[in-house]
Amino acid sequence: MKKLIRTITTRTKLCSRFESGAMGQRSFLVAVLPLVLAMGLMWGPFGRGHKVIMTAASSVPSAKATVEVSHDRNKNTAVEMRVRYLAHPSALTPAEEVYVVWIQASGHAPENEGELHMDSNLKGEFKTPTPYKQFSIFVTAEQSAQVRQPEGQQVLTANVVE
Repeated sequence: MKKLIRTITTRTKLCSRFESGAMGQRSFLVAVLPLVLAMGLMWGPFGRGHKVIMTAASSVPSAKATVEVSHDRNKNTAVEMRVRYLAHPSALTPAEEVYVVWIQASGHAPENEGELHMDSNLKGEFKTPTPYKQFSIFVTAEQSAQVRQPEGQQVLTANVVE
């Protein structure tokens, strides 16, 4: 009987020590969590950047695209576009050969940034730097990647404002 009482007493002491330690940890988390969240909110805009969802044209209704903008080491805007479910340009009406990415700042002509390549799974990525902080970015279907101005139909579009 004494052994049983000793075992129960020992376990009770251990449980109360564990609970007070857990409460201490819980109090610590409650005190530190707001600080961590505040730092995350302050750091977020300066770190990774932000995403903009692109609008798909009615000719490619299943297309999904996002543009993530951040800053590179030269203080340019780094643009990273991710595209899914965009039909190959040859499947459009009229059929085209390539997709071209354009950036247009207010008061400027659109600039050909290059070709958006789509893989066999209808996925594509495109990265480019730009000196602009506010601009429109859009994708057109074209006969050639070397066009100097957009001639084909716009399939994706977004406005970026930092």
